[in-house]
Amino acid sequence: MVKFSNIKDRYNIIPQMKNYDQISYEYKPFIMFFNCSNYKSKVVNTDEIGFRLNYHNNNLEKLSNFFNQENVTIVIGGSLVFGFGATSDNNTISSILSKKTNKIYLNFGGTAFNSKQEILLFLNFFQNFKKVDKVIIVSGANDLYLNLINDEDEWGNFFFKKKYQDIFDRYKNRNNFYYKFNYLLNKFKKQNNNTKIYKVNFTKLYNNYSQNLKLWSNLSNSFDFKIHFFLQPLAIWTKKKLSDEEEKIFNILDNSNDLAHIILKETSKIENYLKFSKMLESLSKEINIDFTDLNFKLNQSKNLNKSLFVDRIHMNDLGYNEISKLILDNI
Repeated sequence: MVKFSNIKDRYNIIPQMKNYDQISYEYKPFIMFFNCSNYKSKVVNTDEIGFRLNYHNNNLEKLSNFFNQENVTIVIGGSLVFGFGATSDNNTISSILSKKTNKIYLNFGGTAFNSKQEILLFLNFFQNFKKVDKVIIVSGANDLYLNLINDEDEWGNFFFKKKYQDIFDRYKNRNNFYYKFNYLLNKFKKQNNNTKIYKVNFTKLYNNYSQNLKLWSNLSNSFDFKIHFFLQPLAIWTKKKLSDEEEKIFNILDNSNDLAHIILKETSKIENYLKFSKMLESLSKEINIDFTDLNFKLNQSKNLNKSLFVDRIHMNDLGYNEISKLILDNI
């Protein structure tokens, strides 16, 4: 029998990840789900809507405290923007940018969000502000991951899709014996079959980003804000030499039976990155959106080979500080 490592072992190296593993999500209209509201800890805190607290004027503020403000910049994306891996709310991208500039940068990070959910989140809240100056998108990996599992129909794909389908199907068929039997049988098969071949469908990925970036472009023109799109960094997409700490963390994750990390390892393949980055750069140029590949920029950092990542996709405090500097240099 294969003995897998326990991903909780990484808490001995990066104890803050215990809080991130515990934080959950809640159902929300339009976007399907969002970060759970009113989560409190020494590491990560969310407000009554589910947004992570934002640094401003030496305080940590909830999002609604910024409503009706002028010249805010929205930093939007998935769990990297939310700040998975940071040791406090002060060390997310938006908080670091606020401290460096004395301007308002707001954390619109939605854990496990795809690019369409990012747009819907923006649409739901941006008109609460008198004037949005810039939108900084730091994203990409979640769409690549979802495309890789090749599990989408014409409606598209999102994280936890199967869970939602199971909930609705179980309710609809709650008195159907054959449905219950097949549900348990299929669940057993999925748990015992990890032999699926994962391959990126770049045609679907291109069509998805073509639609979404055009939407962002139209919104920026209509509401007069500047938009910047940054392809988020993944550890293996850079030329960094893993630190001893990163080596230990990756060894724990790579030898676990956690399916998400197994798929993320496939997502990280260099051939996927090169094609994805080139596609996004070409599309952004065509639509006239400012594009920066943070992987390429991070390679020029003097801190490249220090510990920057807590897993393949999320960063530590130094990592977030490094990419925040890069973002400031490119807006």
